[in-house]
This record gives sequence, structure tokens and C-alpha cells, in this order.
Amino acid sequence: MTKGRQKFLLVFILGSLFLLPNFYRNKWNIVNSTYYEEWQTRYDRLVIARLVKTRQEGFFSAGGLLGLGDVTNWSYETRTNKHQYKTYLENGEFQTYISYRSNPGLQGILYGILDKIPVIPPKQKLQLFRGLTALASAMVFALGAAVAARELGLLAGLLVLLSAFFSDWLILPAGSIFYNLWAFYLPAIFAAYLLTRGVKKGEYPAALIHWGLFGCMLIKIFFSGFELITTALIMATVPFIHFAVLYKCPWKEFLMRMIKVVGVLMAGIVMGLCVLAIQIAVMEHNFLGAMSYLRYTVDRRITGSSENYVSVLADSMNASVFTVIGKYLSANAMTIPLPQATINIAYWQLIAVFLFMTVVLYLRGRLKGNVKNVALVGTTWYSILAPLSWYVIFKPHSYIHTHIYPMAWEMPFVPLGFALCGFVITDLFRRR
Repeated sequence: MTKGRQKFLLVFILGSLFLLPNFYRNKWNIVNSTYYEEWQTRYDRLVIARLVKTRQEGFFSAGGLLGLGDVTNWSYETRTNKHQYKTYLENGEFQTYISYRSNPGLQGILYGILDKIPVIPPKQKLQLFRGLTALASAMVFALGAAVAARELGLLAGLLVLLSAFFSDWLILPAGSIFYNLWAFYLPAIFAAYLLTRGVKKGEYPAALIHWGLFGCMLIKIFFSGFELITTALIMATVPFIHFAVLYKCPWKEFLMRMIKVVGVLMAGIVMGLCVLAIQIAVMEHNFLGAMSYLRYTVDRRITGSSENYVSVLADSMNASVFTVIGKYLSANAMTIPLPQATINIAYWQLIAVFLFMTVVLYLRGRLKGNVKNVALVGTTWYSILAPLSWYVIFKPHSYIHTHIYPMAWEMPFVPLGFALCGFVITDLFRRR
């Protein structure tokens, strides 16, 4: 085994173990513990309720959709959240069930299958589900750190790991059985793997890439719905940008590849919408009703007019894009607890650091004639389009849900930014 591969495996394994406790249960209290628990139950309750529904009436009851039990309308009260867990843990039943119609909810079916294991108590099953989800998320970021360590130096990999360790907006969703953070990164990881393998073989495996991306996008939708869907789409194109710059792909060839890749990813999204529409139609026994709901959802989250809504929904339609982006730039990105104080770092501050490091690299003449460095910088700053796409296209939705979407900065702009920082710092001390 080569030294490079040894370094890769070591960083990957140790990195996964390093991140797992925080990703599983906020072990080091990076996120306020009260807020952390409230955030987890607010979303995971939908999956828990689905498990109860599956026990009662089968996997495909209510269209297989996630939902809430024993409520007549959507409630975010603590007692409602606790009731979902209590009913599951006590093997109880719901009298009523309302479906969550914005997510196909395949995780509910998957965990429902595992829930059939008779020898494991319900409480331990939930710990198992959460542990598997947190481990998958930890492995995603450990993989990114391992690649950074191999390609850019050990410091780059270490900074990627530390950024994830202290990140509020990775710790919050990393173990969530509703969000399944790992699924957002799956298309990008798959693309990077196939492109790397293709370079070694001197080929571009178009068919495998296209079918694989289609499948990965479907998996993302099945396990985390359409949340941050434009972010996931652009993130999946990031490896193509990197390899195109690194290997000087001709413009015409690059554009044709990108058009096909985006088309395949869009096809996956459309297929996911079709599956969701069928689920809603099965539940309501009305396909037109399903289409009407999807149109309403698009109107409310993207294209709507404030004249058709009231209160905060109307405000979200009227808000400017700059106001929305400003909210997310000022969101807390990292919390570093120290013995005498706590350091809070906002996303705009991270962006400023990444920009500074880019300028340092440029002023040192390390971008001139060095295609590897140009590829790193270009890929990093291209990736900022992934979060911005969501804040701009889904402006009304982003305006309201500032308690969810700061995580878009981590897909994959912030990890790439820290890898860039590690590379620049290492380069400063490297003999030329």
C-alpha cells in the first residue's frame, strides 16, 4: 500500500470516529443543548410518526408519506413532538394521521423495515437509526478531509475536519433521520469518484455517470425530499468544474458534458416529483388534487405574489434577495467553546477569510501557470453558487426558514474554503 493511500485511509477512519460523537448527539455541546434537542424532535417526529403508522396499517398506508399522529392540523408544540415519540416507544396507535406532502419519505419505509426486528427494544432502534445516519454523515466529511489531505496536504484535511467538528449547521442535521445529511452529498461524491477513475483509465464513462447521477439524485430526494434541491444539483456539478479546469477540457466538450449532466440531474428531480405526486394521489384518491397541491407548493415557495398571502408569507414574497442573503451571511457558522469564552464565527467572516487566502495565493504568483491551484480556487468559488441558488430561487421559503437553511453554505463551499486555507498556509511554508 502506497503512502498516499495509507494517509487517505488513516484520515478517513480517524476522521469518521472524530466526527461521530458530535454528529450523533452534539457530544461536546457545540450547539446549545436545549436548542439542539428541540431542533431534532421538530423534524424527526415526522419519521417517528410514520413508524407508528406503518405498524398500524402497513408500509404504504397514507401513500407511505411521513406525517403526524393525533393532531388535526400542523402543530409545533413540544407536547405534540413528545406524543409522537411516546406513542412509538410504548407501541401505541394513532387515532388520526395527517400526511407531510413535501417529501416522499423513503426513510420512513427503510426504518420501518428495520423496525420489524423483534429482538431490539424501540428505544434502542431509534438509537440505531440515528447512529447509522450520523455515521454516514461523518463518513462523508471524513472522505472529503481524506481527499483534501491526499491532494492538498495534511493541514487542508485537518481544517476540513475541524470545520465540520465546530459547525453548528452540520451538527444539527448530521444525525437527523428526517434530513439524512449524507444524501445531499451523494451525487457529488459519485461524480467525483467516477471522474477520478475515468482519468486513471483515460476515458469519460458518460453512460455510467448519467445513470449514476440520475439514481443518486433520486436517492437524495427519497431520503431528504426537495430541501436544498438546487444546492444539491449545483454541488453535483462541482467535480466536473474541477476536472475540466485541471485537465484543460476543451470548452465545447465541457459545455456538452455539463448540459447532459444538468439534464440528467433535472430528470432525477422530475422523477422524484412524479413519485411524490403518485403518493399524494394514492392518499387522496385524486391525482388532480395532488397536482394542485404541488402547484400551490411551488407558488408558495418560489413564484407566488404577496397579494395572495398574508402575514409572514406575504412578507417573504416582498423581501428582496439581498435581504435574504444578508440573513444567511450573518448566520452563525461555527461555535468554538473555550475555557473563558465562546467564539462565534459568522458565515460572512468565513467568506472574508477564504477571499483573503485567495488573494494571498494570487499575490504570491501561485495561480500563474499552475493549473492545479487555479482548479482549486475556481472550484471553491464556483461552489458558492450552490447555496446562493437556493436563497435566490427559493427566496420566500428561505426568508422564513432561517432555522434550517444556513446548512446550504456547507454544500460544499465552506469545506472547500477550509481546504483552500490549509493549502495556502502549507504553501507559505513550502520552499519554492
